[in-house]
Amino acid sequence: MPTKTTLRAQVRSRRRVRRAENTTPKALLSPPVSRSPIPVRNRGEAEGIARQIRAVASSMGGISMPALFVPTPLEPDMSLAFDLFDRALLPILLDEAGTPLAATCWGVWEAGQALATLGRPPAQPAGIALGAESLGEADLIVIPALAASRDGSRLGQGGGWYDRALLHRAPTAQIAAVVFDDEVMENGEIATESHDIPVDSIITPRRTIVTDAR
Repeated sequence: MPTKTTLRAQVRSRRRVRRAENTTPKALLSPPVSRSPIPVRNRGEAEGIARQIRAVASSMGGISMPALFVPTPLEPDMSLAFDLFDRALLPILLDEAGTPLAATCWGVWEAGQALATLGRPPAQPAGIALGAESLGEADLIVIPALAASRDGSRLGQGGGWYDRALLHRAPTAQIAAVVFDDEVMENGEIATESHDIPVDSIITPRRTIVTDAR
């Protein structure tokens, strides 16, 4: 089994190649009216992710407050997922001066609202940063990952932000990790530690996999 460090390097390398090869030309990106605060990079990818998130939300009987994320350029295109909801919790990583926050904070995005980019991506809601406990309002928590496996294991970026944030989730909230299809791994292929919180499902542009942790 490769170490987490090795696996992260492998996934990041593949993502750089994928994004260089598979970004939709701007001339082909004249989308229908969208409320998304972020631009579409890859039309098919964005539509696939949105379709899967819509299906998960429908299977839950509807969502009152989702927690979403704004992807970095190398992550799966989440842009059209924002069209599914009137509002959502989004991570706030930087203060107004652009300095990283020590605590895990969230902001509320509402449809039609622009996001602020404070020096480096990802963009985040402007305004008041809510405390870590605000994640308890979310019934569906959609999070990024470098890889995820069918046993519910998730490989993150290594900073531990979501490990800390997810401690404040509601007991009934479902967690979905978003990855590319070739980043879905088999049981045991991702090393786990005691603080790791498993995900309930894995979302890719083509499918949703309910994990063994559900």
